[in-house]
Amino acid sequence: MTHVLRGFGLAAILAFVSALAFAPQARAQSTSSTSAYVYVQVGGVAGAVYGYSASSTGQLSAISGSPFNLDTGIIGSNGSQFFTLGQTLLHSYGIGSNGAIGSQVGQAAVYDYAGGECGDASDKSYQDISSAELDHSGKVVYVLLQNGPGNCAAFQSYAIGSTGNFTFLGDIDQTGINIEPVSTSLGLPSILGNETFGYDTEVSGHIFTLNGFQRESSGELEWLQFSQTGPAGPVPDGGWCPQFPDASPTGSYLVAQVGECDSGGPFYLASYTVDSKGNISTTNTASNMPIPLGDYTIFSPSGDLLADWGSIAQGITLYHFNGAAPLTPYTTLLSGTTIKQVAWDSSNHLYAISSSEFQTPDATNKLYVFTVTPTSVTEDSSVSIADPYTLVAVSQTAMCSAPTTNGVNVCSPAEGATVTSPVSISAAATLSGGVYRFSLWNGDTKLLNEDSGVMDGSVSLAPGTYKLIFDAVNSSGVHADATRDITVK
Repeated sequence: MTHVLRGFGLAAILAFVSALAFAPQARAQSTSSTSAYVYVQVGGVAGAVYGYSASSTGQLSAISGSPFNLDTGIIGSNGSQFFTLGQTLLHSYGIGSNGAIGSQVGQAAVYDYAGGECGDASDKSYQDISSAELDHSGKVVYVLLQNGPGNCAAFQSYAIGSTGNFTFLGDIDQTGINIEPVSTSLGLPSILGNETFGYDTEVSGHIFTLNGFQRESSGELEWLQFSQTGPAGPVPDGGWCPQFPDASPTGSYLVAQVGECDSGGPFYLASYTVDSKGNISTTNTASNMPIPLGDYTIFSPSGDLLADWGSIAQGITLYHFNGAAPLTPYTTLLSGTTIKQVAWDSSNHLYAISSSEFQTPDATNKLYVFTVTPTSVTEDSSVSIADPYTLVAVSQTAMCSAPTTNGVNVCSPAEGATVTSPVSISAAATLSGGVYRFSLWNGDTKLLNEDSGVMDGSVSLAPGTYKLIFDAVNSSGVHADATRDITVK
């Protein structure tokens, strides 16, 4: 399986290898605040996981208790739990206040649920056929199983409870596609930041097609029927086909590699617009689309930068993202170095690992940290790691504090604010006996629903004025409310 690694650190499509590594050395603890926790799995999907705290200035310090021996492939974290995928089980672990990975708090046997027939639990190289990723909210995890005896693939959806337990939401199957481990592969969908639509690539030889998904309010994925409009200007004989899409975290856009269908290249980076029905289109042309040096792309959390990496000794290429207009080249980092994986945090830090797995002279076996903004780039620090394999960066954001007495505290949006869609929502509630249900309403329309006293997410709203109602209720029917009048432009 190829081209499914993303910024949430997927431990996917890689051989089931156990390896030993020396304990990496990190710089002394910085006095500046922690902006992220960074986890690097070494040697393979059963390898040890080294954890670091990254300061606001990009300095790395080893997390107490690291390395963590989870014996499964790391997926990512929502800040409260850490998630991994094993040969047959999806796992969740608690996380300490210092970022340390603790004891297991939940698991799900993925082959016991619908779609399990699309994988082979006895296959020791299970990560060749299984992969997983978190959604943006950290409340849903998607598992891809494929290459099963029925020649099918299944995308499973699981809700993550407040304690780290999993609830199976459903699955969608793709059958009769003659999947073979070498010649054909599917990727996990890259989902828009407003959690509406997602897209992935199906590859067979030189033939590649784009699959579409619609995300239900529960988080479950469904198939999406959508149209594609390729680059403007002259169309190659085989037509244009996009592949390996990366969805914008802040708007309705995709960046995808686009090339002549069934040609194997050359490829360009095209900026696509996604409409309200999930259809994609671009007005870019072959004359203004940049040619990627690497195989993979990932947006910065702010959505204004894109990183491209993955080819031998090409380093990391950064681009300015300009919405529907073509990407513009920005700068290159670590030129002459083969990069295994890249991740961002929400404090303008870019992380990268280079591994001797590639068996190239340029491999450095290091974790790098850069501070990257649209106008400046600095290399902050690096640490040596034996055979780094998979990378996860978990941003540390201030949580909205709950009131000390019964009530609702709304941290975002502010009263009277003018905002853009999707609208960031952050609130916390306190009620005697505990919060049973915490809901966000626009009139009679429910926008969000939580089974705890914490609400952290986003909602898509059309331009206009709104009175948002935050309503918390306990098991006895006692309510606490707060309102926010906002304008969406």
